[in-house]
Amino acid sequence: MLTPTASDFQRLSLQTLETALEQVPGYAAWRRYDPGPEAPLDQRYAALPVLTKKTLRDHFPAGFVHRGRNLSDGLSTGAVEFAQTSGCTDDRVTLVFHPAWWEASERAAWQLNSHACRITSGSHPEAVLASPRCVGPGYRAEPLTMAERTIGRHLYLNQRINPSTWTTDEVRRMAEEFNRYQPPVLEADPAYLAPFARMAGGMGLALHQPQLIFLTYSYPSRIYQRQIRRLFTAPLVSSYGSTETGHVFMECEAGRLHQNNEYCRVDFQPWLPRFGGPDRGRMLVTVFRNPWFVALRFDIGDVARLDGHAPCPCGRSQGLTLAAIEGRIKDVTFTPDGRAITVNDIDSSLAGIDAVNGWQLELPEPGWLRLRLLLDPTAAANACQQCSERLRSLYGPRVRIESMPVDSLVHEPSGKFRFVRSAFAVDHSRLWRITP
Repeated sequence: MLTPTASDFQRLSLQTLETALEQVPGYAAWRRYDPGPEAPLDQRYAALPVLTKKTLRDHFPAGFVHRGRNLSDGLSTGAVEFAQTSGCTDDRVTLVFHPAWWEASERAAWQLNSHACRITSGSHPEAVLASPRCVGPGYRAEPLTMAERTIGRHLYLNQRINPSTWTTDEVRRMAEEFNRYQPPVLEADPAYLAPFARMAGGMGLALHQPQLIFLTYSYPSRIYQRQIRRLFTAPLVSSYGSTETGHVFMECEAGRLHQNNEYCRVDFQPWLPRFGGPDRGRMLVTVFRNPWFVALRFDIGDVARLDGHAPCPCGRSQGLTLAAIEGRIKDVTFTPDGRAITVNDIDSSLAGIDAVNGWQLELPEPGWLRLRLLLDPTAAANACQQCSERLRSLYGPRVRIESMPVDSLVHEPSGKFRFVRSAFAVDHSRLWRITP
């Protein structure tokens, strides 16, 4: 598959913009913001509002379907289906989902990593380890057979919402199925793969070694990657996107994230300098080549950090190159003196303590940090104190910090895990909003 040229990208950007404004009901109110075809394309995009999950919910089901498409026909023929995103309770959205577009977007993203180019074919077997409420046949109270959890080329291994509920029999069953299936590719939520690797390794289980592991669904914590690498030798590749936008970035073999130019446009909105801009910011994603669901300037909700070391050693140069995705914007916290702290900042600090197998930061009230820790059984008695000191170095002396060992982290209804859980509202728009 050829990477689109700059002119192809501009054509797709213009075509998607004009289709949205002229043919999609949900954007009717946006037309008054458009400065018109005489203005530069980037200026036209920047003048428009931001598409949010609330807006998608308000206009469901047909608000963002092209006027030339009949939704009832699409549903009856199987061209589209209703799919619920896998976010947290207030983030979950039901969408008009076009499977063929999703698969094409994924294939294009594979081209951005040399390992994926070599290993993936679109027909290769793949095992998936994530929350059953995010992928696969869905969550069932009763166990499903391996055959019932094999859909197409994918085997969905996990049947439980929280890995802390896995028994040794459950881990052994997943390991045996994985060994029987022998997939060249494993796709996994790192919050699930890390405890699987830890438990399987502790049980002395011999595991099939895939050729490639895609980490997706959640932030790929260094602490989780450390545990995964103890059991698996395959390259760990971060694949980033969402149900709304398809595959947006893929990590290359040099460790940087490259934009999937063929299937999306990403407008980067930098944070204010006092919060880490212009390198840190939010991403507004416009989707290309989806004939059913038209997403324009969708706020994908995560923190991006631009890569400042161009060119990338892998040789890819088109579109945005990121150094990292730093976690959810909603999980950004603030120090008493107003500095922004991302999930990546906290994870980087705690990753230096080998006894930590997982973490979750709770904020019961402003200025109070409660750190929940999954600790290795061999952890030293002062492990919690060490973690508190790491947080103190980030937040300063004017906060109350408590660190405590726990048996499990708190999951969302979807089965995903928030790294930061705040009991009070925080206005994160101040990160990029210029106020008088």
